[in-house]
Amino acid sequence: VALKKMPLHKRSRKELVVSEIQIMKENRHPNIVNYIDSYLVDGNLWLVMEYVDGGTLTSVLIQVIMEEGMIAAISRE
Repeated sequence: VALKKMPLHKRSRKELVVSEIQIMKENRHPNIVNYIDSYLVDGNLWLVMEYVDGGTLTSVLIQVIMEEGMIAAISRE
């Protein structure tokens, strides 16, 4: 299980996050990181997601340079 903290001090950001959570709740797939639950603590939204070994997608994309064919294969899956 992984946790992610999201500050909710901007209203438009709140609406976007609520919409995204609703979509994550309704959609589950073995090839994506699935949503488990969320909690509001001291004005911060904590998302509970499945654990992914190797870090965040952002950290992987910064460290790994992918060629177009590899990106296409991953996107297709």
